[in-house]
Amino acid sequence: MTEKQEVYQPSALALPDSAFVTREMKAVVDFQALVHRLLVKGLDYGIIPGPQRPTLLKPGAEKLVKLLQLADTYEVMQQVEDWDKPLFAYNVRCRLVRIQTGEVMSEGLGHCNTKEARYAYRWAFGSQVPEGMNKSLMKTRSIATKRGPAKQYRVDNDDIFSQVNTVLKMAKKRALVDAALSAGRLSDIFTQDIE
Repeated sequence: MTEKQEVYQPSALALPDSAFVTREMKAVVDFQALVHRLLVKGLDYGIIPGPQRPTLLKPGAEKLVKLLQLADTYEVMQQVEDWDKPLFAYNVRCRLVRIQTGEVMSEGLGHCNTKEARYAYRWAFGSQVPEGMNKSLMKTRSIATKRGPAKQYRVDNDDIFSQVNTVLKMAKKRALVDAALSAGRLSDIFTQDIE
């Protein structure tokens, strides 16, 4: 006698009714309109060359978190702290939890390291360039000073150790912005902070 085997047959995908979809989409549109009214250009979001959408900045992300009645928690998921190279890198996860219940509503990831140009290098005037460096091979930029335009040279940052806390904070900030964009369903309005 053979035993009858049940064959798994997936049930039809249960789609939400149109009234529910309409309500949810209206809630998203209403929230986005509220965000447009409350966030301040130049403080909460800004225009950075490259992306076509405005970039959400940390103050804006913090306001969104408060507006949604969420609390932010952070976890360093991976870190490199090599004092000999030197190399410092942090991967941080931000969790946004509902204040009343502790339920996780959104997560975001952020990474930062001392090999990024803004930490690995500094700008120096010609008189500050270390001896023996060939200025003709160095990356330059022109800046406005009280005496007119001046040339600066990009040199290795010889004080990378003072950047360790800044790099960790930047990873944390990037994670917060990522989580806030997801929680507020705002990716069609703002892009991730890429500064």
